[in-house]
Amino acid sequence: MKITTLAILAAALEVGASAWPIIPASAPVVTVCLGRAADGLPDDMVRNEASRIFSAIPVRIVWQSEDACEVNDAIRVHLRGQTPSTLMPGALAFARPYQGTYIEIFYDRVRAMALPDDRRRLLAYVLVHEITHILQGACRHSEAGIMKANWRDHDFAEMRYGDLKFTAEDVRLVQEGLKTRAQRLEALGDTLKSR
Repeated sequence: MKITTLAILAAALEVGASAWPIIPASAPVVTVCLGRAADGLPDDMVRNEASRIFSAIPVRIVWQSEDACEVNDAIRVHLRGQTPSTLMPGALAFARPYQGTYIEIFYDRVRAMALPDDRRRLLAYVLVHEITHILQGACRHSEAGIMKANWRDHDFAEMRYGDLKFTAEDVRLVQEGLKTRAQRLEALGDTLKSR
């Protein structure tokens, strides 16, 4: 009986470990300052899901509230509650990757698109998609996966089970973008020191 219980626990831990990879200490750290919607989202579940997705590539996300954001290079996420129908029709969000820090989520559209049980997961994937634009420093999309321009039913099905992934090319571009971002910040720091 005890051996069976231990085997079940070990199997559960193995599944849990594969669902949330251990992030090496050397993984890049990205600070995201996140606003809140009137209903309290994004909450811990949304942030944890987005962090889990990024941990697979590996990137560590540090979350801060939009009100207390003091990191200069932080990615700032604003949630819009009332999106005009003429503003980027059909889009759930947009990022300014060439500016490097700003994302706007059309939260009313996210709410309208997903059933209440799926809303947190959809919001997490929208966040990951837009943060990835910032990290890659480009307005590009992939043929498949998280960075696809328009998700379809099969993408939403994968999303529901946490199985929608980055393509290898997207991972490569994130890693390159993070290096470029670090170099830019280092150069900025050197410029400020020399003044």
